[in-house]
Formats: sequence, C-alpha cells, structure tokens
Amino acid sequence: MALIPLISKFNFYQQIRLLLRTLRDGEKTDEALLDEALHLTSTLSLNAPEGDVESLYQTAPDQPLTLTAFHHGLTGAMGALPAVYTEWLIERQHRYSDGSARAFFDLFGHRLYCLDYLAWQKNHLYALAESTGSSPLNMAILALTGLTNEAPFPAMVNHAALFAAPVRSMVNLERWLSQLFAVPAQVIPFTGGWRSVSDEERCQLGNAQHRLETAPMLGSARREAHAHFDVLLGPMSVASSRRFIPQGAAWQDLWAQIRNYVGPVMDFSISLLISRSSIGASPLGTCALGVDFCLGSSAGTYLHKVQKPAPVF
Repeated sequence: MALIPLISKFNFYQQIRLLLRTLRDGEKTDEALLDEALHLTSTLSLNAPEGDVESLYQTAPDQPLTLTAFHHGLTGAMGALPAVYTEWLIERQHRYSDGSARAFFDLFGHRLYCLDYLAWQKNHLYALAESTGSSPLNMAILALTGLTNEAPFPAMVNHAALFAAPVRSMVNLERWLSQLFAVPAQVIPFTGGWRSVSDEERCQLGNAQHRLETAPMLGSARREAHAHFDVLLGPMSVASSRRFIPQGAAWQDLWAQIRNYVGPVMDFSISLLISRSSIGASPLGTCALGVDFCLGSSAGTYLHKVQKPAPVF
C-alpha cells in the first residue's frame, strides 16, 4: 500500500479537484473518474477530526486511489449514523478481520461523496470550467448582451459589457478595435456627413401643405455634423496595413464590427496611418499606387494616411 501526501488536508473538495486534474485524460468525464479512478470512504475513527481528509493511499498501481474523509460520511465522529455503528465496524474489522460490513457501507458512502462533490463543482464555476474545458459563463454573458449569434472568441466575451450599455461611447469603441485588431485606434467625432431628406421635409412649390413655414428645406440633402465620424487606425507597418485593404483578410470584418457597435444610424469612414521608411525603387506590377506604393522619394520615416472605401455587404 502506497501512501500519497495530502495536498489539501483541510478542504475535501479541493483535494478531490486536484486529484481529478491529475487524472483527466480528455476521454472520460469527471463522473466516470470519480466512479472508476477514486474510492471515497469515511473514517472509522472516533477521535476529533484533524481537517477534512484523513488519508490518501493506493493498494496497487492498477487499483483506484482510496481517499478517507472525516466529514460528510456515514461513519466516524462526524458521520451521519450513530456512533454505535462505527464501534461495531471497528470491532468487525480489527477483531475478526472482516471488512465486508464496511465495504457494504462504502457502497452508499462513495456514492454520497461523489454526488456531494458534483453538487459543489456545479456551484463553483472555476471547478466546472476545468471539468468541461470551457467557461460556463461565456454563453450567459453573450446572451445578456445580445451577442449569442457572434463568434464566441475571448475578445467578444471580455468586452461584452461594452455592447450591453445603451449608450456606446467613443472611448469604448477605440478600446474594442485596439483589442480586436491589435493596432492603435482613434475615433474622430463630429466630422459631418450628408443625409438625404425625405419629400415630406422639403418645400415644394405649388403644394400648400409644404410651405417654408412647415418645411424650411431646399434641396434633397443636408449636412449633419453629428451624423458621421472617422476611425483612424495606426500607426502601423506596411505589412500590417495589408490586412485592411479591400483584398485583405480583416477588411470586411473591420467594417462589420464598427457597424455592429454603432448601429445603422451613424455613418463613418476608416483611414489607415501607415508608417513607412525610405526604401529603394520597386518594380512595376508588384505594388499598388495609393496602397503600398508612392511616386517620388523621401528620406527617413514618414506617416502615410490612406482612406479606405466601404465594402458592399
């Protein structure tokens, strides 16, 4: 019989949790490991308990680990049954070397310990996350913020509170874009934009219902300062900027994420601030003018601002 040092003598649940962490192989569930790899039993000692766990040992390499606990069992000083049952089991085991009675009690005791631990694990989310391999709060957080249809990657869950607020701020948008695309982001508000005007708001000659008094508008569009903002990404290298060009992998995703955050009311434009050092001449056909190629030469490092067109979804 090999004795195994106790890691958490004063916390039964922590001891089981650490044992399961060691025994997990990615194939069996925690319920199966508790039944097959562990044997949980209550103590037969009537002395005052010294913690929650009495001993941990293994009779043979191919046998389950046996953990003897002081609390939450059927026998022992803190057991649910009267002390006379513990005294009788001690007599049967030590005087007559008969372990059948204790083995019968352990059929029920082991099951009680397993159910007790599983109930504890269900209400302690860090232990449940270790068991299932995923955070149990992820889906709940996404559901509360209305993001269950989005891809549940860590950045979305960590910033779900930004989407739950009824008023979505400029600072939170900058933080969200910086985290999502790993580039500095800056929002320039109130840059203004043109909005179409409906026929009901226009002044129409010959129509008595649309006079200058009720519809003081000439033309079919008006400029609103609060209807448009600019998003400036960078400074970034030329290699990083290729992700955000129309042929890049993050081009449509960038526009979709901003639209998802601000909603359909406000319009915006996206500009890239590209940091580029002086390089030699490039052969024709390898670069695109206005994207990663310019005419002329410049010494040192400079910033190049490029505005990107909106995609058609």
